Amino acid sequence: MTEGATSLTLVATGGLLVACGVYLLLAQSLTRLVLGFILAGNGLNVLILAAGGLGPADVLTQAMILTAIVITLGMAAYLLAMAYRTWQLTGDDLVQDDVEDRRIANEAHREDLRGELRAQRAEYRTERRAALALARHRRQELRDSLREARRELRARARLQRAIAARAEDYEYLEEETETDTDFTRPPERPAEPRTEPRTEPRTEPRTDKPAEPPSDPPSDKPADPPADPGGRP
Repeated sequence: MTEGATSLTLVATGGLLVACGVYLLLAQSLTRLVLGFILAGNGLNVLILAAGGLGPADVLTQAMILTAIVITLGMAAYLLAMAYRTWQLTGDDLVQDDVEDRRIANEAHREDLRGELRAQRAEYRTERRAALALARHRRQELRDSLREARRELRARARLQRAIAARAEDYEYLEEETETDTDFTRPPERPAEPRTEPRTEPRTEPRTDKPAEPPSDPPSDKPADPPADPGGRP
């Protein structure tokens, strides 16, 4: 039980060191590259040590561990020298990317961006067409509803006019029936004076004969006797 637990501990420790070393190796800084290489080498040494077991010492395992330690120290020294040289020349220890590698990476990134842009454009066009179709459908529904409302308003207006005309007819008939049942003679108008036609006086032709005096009308009194020429009555 103790031997198994010890082996698992060594394996876990070696795996953790290798994982940290690989993570540091992916950085552009030479210092991190050196640290990552050292951690990865130590992790491999621990894994080789765990592969030998806890039994009696194995000469082959010890030789492999010693060789790995030497290689790790040599590579660490080489990387440290490169980092120091780069820092003196450029002022930083960053590893410069290759121009061709950068171009290939940029082309791949551009292709990915173009694909995403095409997909977004297609999605946008689809959504726009759907929105336009929905807007047309709603506009048509609104027009139909407006037409129906206008028809209803016209029908109501015609119905109201018909009802008003029928009501006027009923009122007129009621007034007629009331005047027929309650008949009263209208007051007589005063007679206007009759005017005779005015006639102009007739003018006769004028003659030279003197006008005769008008004769007295006959009376019942006896006539006076003629006067006596001798002065007698």
